[in-house]
Amino acid sequence: MTKPDTHPAARIASLVALTKKHLLYPNNPIVNSATTEPVIWVDGRDHLLFCSNNLLGLSNHPDVKEAAIKALDRYGLGSGGSRQMAANIDVHRALEQRIAEYVGQEDAICFATGYMANVGTVPALMKVDFLEAIAKAHLGGKQPTREEMAGFDGWEIFSEELNHASLVDGVRLAKARVSRFGHKDTDQLSKLLEASGARSKFIISDGVFSMDGDIAPIPQLADLAEKNGALLMIDDAHGVGMLGPNGRGSLDHHGVSTSRVDLQMGTFTKAFGGIGGYVSGDRDLIDFLRITARSYIFSAPLPPAIAAGVAEAIDIADRESWRREKSLENAHYFRREVQALGYDTVGSEAHIVPTLIGNELAAGEVTKLLRHRGIIAPHARYPAVPLGRARIRFVMTCQHERQQIDYLLSCLAEVKKLLKF
Repeated sequence: MTKPDTHPAARIASLVALTKKHLLYPNNPIVNSATTEPVIWVDGRDHLLFCSNNLLGLSNHPDVKEAAIKALDRYGLGSGGSRQMAANIDVHRALEQRIAEYVGQEDAICFATGYMANVGTVPALMKVDFLEAIAKAHLGGKQPTREEMAGFDGWEIFSEELNHASLVDGVRLAKARVSRFGHKDTDQLSKLLEASGARSKFIISDGVFSMDGDIAPIPQLADLAEKNGALLMIDDAHGVGMLGPNGRGSLDHHGVSTSRVDLQMGTFTKAFGGIGGYVSGDRDLIDFLRITARSYIFSAPLPPAIAAGVAEAIDIADRESWRREKSLENAHYFRREVQALGYDTVGSEAHIVPTLIGNELAAGEVTKLLRHRGIIAPHARYPAVPLGRARIRFVMTCQHERQQIDYLLSCLAEVKKLLKF
């Protein structure tokens, strides 16, 4: 049935058509092979893949697959419910203990995805005032005030402007006062903290920024948290397993003790080649999240096979440091050479190496031209990055070989000359 142009569905259809017309709609290829390898099969031929997050090449590791297969045989495909009901399975708890040990925290809580970890954790922490009031009423016989029952009035969140979308959405769900500070601008953060009259302060930052590939100033963030009595949470999804002399992440990279960061979030999707997310910290904080994080309470956990495979992947990453070393060496080489071609890499320091294009239409054209040359490298544009800051976001893994990177560089040189930018 034809709908009038003013109908919401008709307006949505018109907007989608306009996006596709101008090549801004993601034209992601249908891949006929594993998307965790540097060479994938698309449209009947091999393509080089430079956007996989399988950083350490563990997704298809024989030992990881064997651990997952054994767990699949024992536990079946799904978990059968939430952790709060029937699905508190031993492999889930083993994975939590292993990742907590790996990052150097007392305990950890696992979620089905990293996104669920952030959107569940941030608003959950805001419930402490409300639950304190309820506890007083039920355990102490004191009727809570209206302000206490409101729950969130005493909190102010200080959020880095380039935080991942999952943190942004978690902050929105928290319904607290929010102050955003500029990218890596600890001077501005200091002023905001000093001016705040909030009873409880909460600083949140990525460890490695997913679109720029640079690293947060965690020592300064920890100093400010301690000075102002604030809770500090670092989203280290792109850092854990990759950075630091022991691969423990952005804290390890900076030499910051885990005791100075209250909560470390991470994922199993990047360095460990699986899926899922976790939050680690002091045991009491983690136990609090188990009874307050809605995305944990009201959702099924990771499939047991994934949990078992990820635990094995952590063990391999722990003993085979060459994997992260090669990934970072590849990134260093590519960053140096692509800068020599005249590309801006936006301050990248890690395995994520963006090349700034700027205009959204031009970035789409670059992706298309690279695809014609057998390279899969989608562009990142608004809302993933600010308008006018579109870029091709390259990810270097330990499986990329030097000749593959050199071919990419030659293609980027051709594209730059062809498009005259």
